[in-house]
Order: sequence, then structure tokens, then C-alpha cells
Amino acid sequence: MMKRTFPLNPSRLGAMNGYTISMCLNRIRSKYVSACVVAIVVSGGLASAASAEAPPAQAAATHFEQHIRPVLVTKCLKCHGEKKREGMLRLDSRAAMLKGGESGPSIVPGKPAESLIVEALKYESFEMPPTGQLSEQEIAEFEQWIAAGAVWPENLAALREDSGLIAPGDREWWAFQPLKKPEVPRDDSDNWSRNEIDRFVQARLSSHGMQAAPTADRDTLVRRLYFDLLGLPPTPEEINAFVNDAAPDAWEKLIDRLLDDNRYGEHWARYWLDIVRFAESDGWNQDAFRPHLWRYRDYVVNAFNNDKPYSEFVRQQLAGDEIPEDNPEHLAAAGYLRLGIYEYNQRDARGHWNDIMNEMTDVTGDVFLGLGMGCARCHDHKFDPLLQVDYFKLRAFFEPISWRDDLVGATQAEQAAYQEKLVVWEAATKEIREQIDAIVKPYHDRKWKSTADKFPLDIQACFYKPVDQRTSWENQMAYLVTRQFYEEGGGPLSGIKKEDKEKYDALNKELAAFDNIKPNPLPQLTTATDFQGVPAPTTIPDASDETAIEPGFLAVLSEQPVGVAPSFPELQASTGRRTALAEWIGRPDNPLTTRVIVNRIWQEHFGQGIVSTANDFGHLGQLPTHPELLDWLTVAFVEDAWSIKRLHKRILMSATWQQSAHHPQADEYQQQDPAETLLWRSRVRRLKAEQIRDAMLAISGELQTTIGGPSVDAKTPRRALYVKSFRNTPDTFLAAFDVANGLKSVAQRNSTTTPTQSLMMINGDYTLGRAQKLAEQLAKNEFAMPDAMLTHAFRLTWGRAPSDGELSSARRFIAASSAEDQWTFDQDRLVDFCHVLFNSNEFLYVD
Repeated sequence: MMKRTFPLNPSRLGAMNGYTISMCLNRIRSKYVSACVVAIVVSGGLASAASAEAPPAQAAATHFEQHIRPVLVTKCLKCHGEKKREGMLRLDSRAAMLKGGESGPSIVPGKPAESLIVEALKYESFEMPPTGQLSEQEIAEFEQWIAAGAVWPENLAALREDSGLIAPGDREWWAFQPLKKPEVPRDDSDNWSRNEIDRFVQARLSSHGMQAAPTADRDTLVRRLYFDLLGLPPTPEEINAFVNDAAPDAWEKLIDRLLDDNRYGEHWARYWLDIVRFAESDGWNQDAFRPHLWRYRDYVVNAFNNDKPYSEFVRQQLAGDEIPEDNPEHLAAAGYLRLGIYEYNQRDARGHWNDIMNEMTDVTGDVFLGLGMGCARCHDHKFDPLLQVDYFKLRAFFEPISWRDDLVGATQAEQAAYQEKLVVWEAATKEIREQIDAIVKPYHDRKWKSTADKFPLDIQACFYKPVDQRTSWENQMAYLVTRQFYEEGGGPLSGIKKEDKEKYDALNKELAAFDNIKPNPLPQLTTATDFQGVPAPTTIPDASDETAIEPGFLAVLSEQPVGVAPSFPELQASTGRRTALAEWIGRPDNPLTTRVIVNRIWQEHFGQGIVSTANDFGHLGQLPTHPELLDWLTVAFVEDAWSIKRLHKRILMSATWQQSAHHPQADEYQQQDPAETLLWRSRVRRLKAEQIRDAMLAISGELQTTIGGPSVDAKTPRRALYVKSFRNTPDTFLAAFDVANGLKSVAQRNSTTTPTQSLMMINGDYTLGRAQKLAEQLAKNEFAMPDAMLTHAFRLTWGRAPSDGELSSARRFIAASSAEDQWTFDQDRLVDFCHVLFNSNEFLYVD
């Protein structure tokens, strides 16, 4: 069938042939651009909105760290710093700026119009920076800074370097404050609030003279809820069931039912997998597939479905191998420690493993603590109270790790049963296997030597050293050599002689005759444990001494109960270091862990977190827009036994979440709160990549609902969660709509607007194929009237019934004959009609 172009406005379907592809693109693009503009306004407006609520000194310091210092560092200090002082001017301290250079002081606190630096930035006298003028917004930030007194926080990094301790005031940052449950605001005139969330939101709205939007209609709410919890659209029958349910607890029952649906875990697992940078390939050039890592993915799905307490969820991923229980799920959970990038042919094993360990440390800081620990790897953090020694204390928890590919996902009883059967098979095949071993041994010996010879001599020494004499680092080096033995050049038998190959194949054929008594292999895992030998010391590179750094917690929290020194459990085959780390991260009084996960859940429900920088709760991140609400929710979350499902329900039962996206005073409120941080209406959000793909499959009737198991090719009609995810070559459709690629922790995906997206939806084979399948399903159903078929199509794709005008246009468009005695439709036009529905904003967006 020929691909055809059509409009995106369903009320004008009859004029379809008069539209061009470019007009279709413009219609799609206009909505996407609007969404992006909103996102830009949100990110740009949040700092000022948040700062307005912060204490003046803290707000001034935050403004400097976010808007002034980064410009000075990147644009100015190369020519006006300690090493180079053009015009005798330095700009690396407040004192230096007050002193100025040959032309006089560069700043006059409180008077931006009299400050030479403002003249220079505006290109009114000097033109600085000479490489290109700053944006108007950046210049305005400097004017605001000077007008407020040119506050310059003390050089905290220098103080830390001199003392080795946390500087005064460091512990005052909001994210490091101990958790306390604030009092819920009370307002006797408040008849809008339904729970505590609403009372906090209402108090902020009232203080700004604003009111919340009305509650969204039931059609909108049920569609929003399904995509929010399941990542899939409701069926027309499910919509009707809720819309027509007059019971006062209808909404609560619907929430409970969806939280108990296994599709919930599939949807919410995807968000966690983004954060921990999950992908099923190694990355780098080869990007080899990891065939067993799907068991970690399934662990995450099951954890969400079973509402595993978050503290336990943390512990199992960081130290599942150290949990003294006969539960293979724990080893699958420890697959978290295997999610980093691996380069199969890297000869610099020392540097490669160092990169692996550093990335593991960085990501753990991002994921669980919401801190940019990576910035403290080479020196004390320039903005946050994170010492370089803090970084290596955190890394020391992971230092003894050994990657394991030889462990299985089976209980001890299952392994014993397997071994019992294996003994029988081994006895029956002993002679055949010995002959096979005799053939392959020379090739293996040669390959082992040639592989080891490609590494530096010190790495070769690690490889040849007996296992029981190695340190953990030496064992890691030997592991990297061993991986290359099996993976490089097609394996050890790639150059086998013809006559040996013939004997080898014949013997394997004989061996196969005994397959009937050979036990089925146990599930293989991609996991990690501690090396049972001596842990290698953790040291700071290029330090003046090589004193070993012991595992420890953040110095900035040392004065709180959560900051006590780690205590390692006595374990038979492990150091217990990661268990100590997991227990610290999972402490109910850890001010970071608890706030971070609550903020992440809030973000996914509202499109933006209370802290919009979900991976950065430090000075370079944004301040919370509703700090008391965040703390109240966090304490309630811990009191609810770390239950994520209870947190979901609390949010979804709120009037705040149930607001309409349409507000009668939207124009006025946007002038006052352009970033919509005060939560006066619901945000309109585009579906994520997986939601678009999965929704089309569900609506067309093709979606296979099997839960879990090995990943599949993108052509298989399963949820996108189960599609093989390659770092370098992700699925084309998903990549176009900003799927995370697994290269780094992604707290919130980009939402780009590209012509590729529009063309893929309009002319792409995937979307057209789903439209064809939907049209086939509609044609198979024997609807009594054409309007019933079209209405069903609208409700499937848009979640609502069409207006009279939309229905009339659709009827005219697909009609082949409209004779009174018999109405018929054109099947090709029905496909085009379904294609239009998939391309419409009402399908791609959730109100």
C-alpha cells in the first residue's frame, strides 16, 4: 500500500490530500517545541523561585555557585587568574575584584552600573570575554550578584585542603540536615485539600494569591493514571468501568488494582534501570551482548511488584552476595556491580580496572546519595563539602570486588540435585571427554600464552600467580586476562587444524548421544562477590604518601549519628564492606538516601522533582521548591517501612496530582510562576519512548504480555523493557524518542524535538505497521454502526470519545459508500485514519 500524507487535526480529515508532509511536521513539531519551551522555562526559573524561599545568605551563596563562579572559571580565569594576570587584573577572589587592575576596581558592590566588569561583559568599553559575548541572561546574573553585594562564599576547597576537615558552615546545607517531620499547614478555609500533600501545596499557593486548577475529568484521570503506573493506555472497557463507578472509593480501588498489576513493575523498573545505567552490552567498540544480565532486570521488576522495602532493595544490589540466605535472587541483584562499561581488548588492564572502580563509585554516589562524588576524585569538591579522601573512602568499600561469571541462580538444593545428575553423566562420558581434552589442550595452552604475552609484565605476573597468593587487585588483573582468552579472536579453537577439527566434531557427536542423561544447565548469572584473599589497599593517586584509605562515610555527616565509623560484619567468604555501606545508605536517619528516593518518585509522577536535579542535591543542583513537603513525605516514607507503593498511593490520592492541565487563570499565573513550580496545575507531558511503542502495540492488539525472561529482538511484540538494549546501537525507534543509552546514570531523560521523530511517526514502517494492525482489528469486529467502530478507535488511542465534529469528519474520510441502505468503508483509508490517530498529539501526550 502506498504511504500517504495527512493532517494531524482529526477535525479536518476530509482535506487530507491537500496537506503536505511539511505541514504534518510543523504540527507535530509545534507541540513538541511548546513542551520543550516549558521545560526550558522550568529549568531556568527554578533557581530564582527556589532561592526566593531560601535564607538570604544561603540563597546568595547558591546564586554565586550556580551562576557566577562557573562563568569565572570557564571564561575568565585563564587570563585573569593566579598564573596569568592581563592588565594586572585577577578575578579569582572577591578581594582581587575589589582591588581591580590597571583600570581600577572591577566591581562596586551594590552598584552594577558603576562596575567595570559589567561594562566589559556588555562590550560597552572592554570586550570580555574576547572569545564571544555572554548571553543576556548570564550578564543579568552578574548584575544581580553585584546588586546584592557581590557575595563570595569563602574558598571552601582551600580551607579543606589546608585543614583536611569540613569548613564551618558546610554542614548547614539543606540536604545534610537531619530529617524532621514538619508540621502540616492548617487553613480552616481550605476546602480543596484531600491529604497532607495538598495542605503543603495549598499553603504555598495561598501565599502567592493563587488557586489550584480544578480536578481533571474522569476520562483524563484514568488515562493519566494508567500511563503513570503501568506505562500503558487503558482499554475503552477500563475507562468506562471507572467513569461509571459512582462509589466514593472508586479512585482508591483503581489505584490499588493498578499497583497490584504486574505491569506496574515492568514500567517502574525502567526508571530505575535508567538511573543505574543498565544496558545489555559492554559498550566501547565491540559492544558485545551480555546474555545473562536480564536476570538483574527481572530482579528489579519483581522488587517493584513485590514492594520490596527500599532499604532492602539498596542492600541487595550493593551487597546481595553477602546476605547469608540461600536465595539466588540476591546474586542477581548484585548484578548492579556489573553494569559498567567493559572493553574486551584493553591491554592497559591496570587503567581499565581503575576506570571500572571509579565509575562504580561515581554511580553509587549519583544513584543512592544524589551527590556528584566524581567531582571529588582528583581534588576536594570545589562547591560541595566532599573531600577527596571521602571519594576514596567510598571506593574502598568496593576495592575487594571480583567479577564473577561462574555462579548460578539456583538454591543449594537445586545445585545439589544438579551435581547428582552431573556425576552420572560425567562417569558415562569420561573417556570421550578425555579425548576431547587431549585435542584442545595444545590450542588452549598456546592461546593462554599468547593472550598473557600481550599484557605488561606486571599484569602477566598477576595472571601466573596462584590464586591463593593473590591480592584482590591481582585477581582482578588475572580476570581481565582470562576474559580476553575466551573473547578475543574467536576463542582458543579459531585456528584448529582440519584433521583435529574433524576428530573434535566426531567426538562431540558421540558426546551428544548422552544428552538424555545430562542435566539441564543451571541459570547463569552476571554478578560479583568479594575476593576471598587479601583486599588490595585503596590509595589516592599521586598523593605525597601512599597511606591506605580505609572504608568510611562522608565527613560532612560525621557529627550526626549516621556518620559513625563503619562496622563490618564477620562473614565467612567476604569482607562485609559492602554490607556496611548498604546498611549506612539504608539507615532511616540518612538525610540523603531517604530524600533522594522520595524525590525520584515524585519526579516521575509530576514530571519534575521537588528538587529538579534528582542526581545532585549539592550546591550545583537546584534547591527544593517545597522543602517542608519533601521532608514530611520522606519521614512518612520511612515510617511506612520504606514502601514505594504506599508513597505512590499517597501522591495519587492527592488533589495536587489530580488537577487538570487546564487552568482558567493560566495566562496570569504563568506570568507569576512561569516554571509552574508552585504546582497550580498538572503538566502536559509527552509519552516516553517505551510508552509510545508499547501503547501502539497494546492498541493494535499485538502486545505479548509475558513477564520476564531473556531479552528479545526489537521486532518481537513484547514491551520495550524486554528489547535487547545495546549501548552503541540502541533500537532506532526508541533512540529517536530519547531512550537512555546506559552510558551514564540518567535521573531524567532529555525530551528532544527532532524532524526524525516526526518522519518516523509519519512515514516509519513501525508506526504504519501498527496502524495496519489496528485497522485489521477494527474491521474484524462486527460493529453494528460505523460510528461505533470509529468511537472505539478514538477511545483506544486517545482515551476519550470523539466530538461530533471529529466523528463526522472521520466518517466522511473512511467512507467508500454512504448509501442509506448500506454504509461501507475503504480499508486503506481506515489504515490512514488509524495512522492519523497515532500521530496526533492526543495520543503522544498525557494531560
